[in-house]
Amino acid sequence: MNEEETIEQPKSLDERAKLAKQSEAEVKKLIEEFMPFLHGRVARYSARLEEHLQEDLLSSAMMAFYEAVKSYDAEKGHFFPFANRVVSARLIDQIRKIRRHEGKTVPLNIDDEEPQFSQTSAINVLSMRNYDAERRREQLMDEIEQFKAEAALWGITMDALVRGSPKHRELRHTYREILTAVSKNPEIMQTIHLKRYFPVKAISQITGLPQKKLERARTYILASLVIKTGDYVLLTEYIE
Repeated sequence: MNEEETIEQPKSLDERAKLAKQSEAEVKKLIEEFMPFLHGRVARYSARLEEHLQEDLLSSAMMAFYEAVKSYDAEKGHFFPFANRVVSARLIDQIRKIRRHEGKTVPLNIDDEEPQFSQTSAINVLSMRNYDAERRREQLMDEIEQFKAEAALWGITMDALVRGSPKHRELRHTYREILTAVSKNPEIMQTIHLKRYFPVKAISQITGLPQKKLERARTYILASLVIKTGDYVLLTEYIE
């Protein structure tokens, strides 16, 4: 028997996701394998929530991952970044529903029936602008608190992030190049998210930078990846 015919090459994650679209058994295997990742996604939001709400979030994350598998289109990119976006978006939506239910935000009722520009309508426009500004401020504070919780899972404190942030333009440019190279490499991104490990040697190979420099950049790069892959809308605007 030809030895090559007896050796099955391991399938890539993208290939497994494509196969899982047609097989519930394969979906179950993927979900089991990605449970540490799903627990990590949930942990960033649930630090201050009751236990039953944490369980609800985990169920939502699992369902979102299942839906990501079923809707995955390989022609539009790699599976892992896609699944990450789907799961994060679902959890963000769920946590906002929880906070609205707790009465954190109050809807503003504006009468749009009057076509004329009156003093009342002007006040309503101003109120809406103030409301939008307040919602934006609340969203930013929420994102900061969520980011602190997720960064803590990596052992990153705000003080360490401040110390590790690049102070000079040339260094900022170098760190941006590292961040771009890492975020475009699905294998490295998968290693970071699933194993919570910063693969310095692999990053050195794709960037050509010495490992010592990458070690110094570790805190800033990981923090930036947390923001960029976690649907932090306002914080993403800031780092970019």
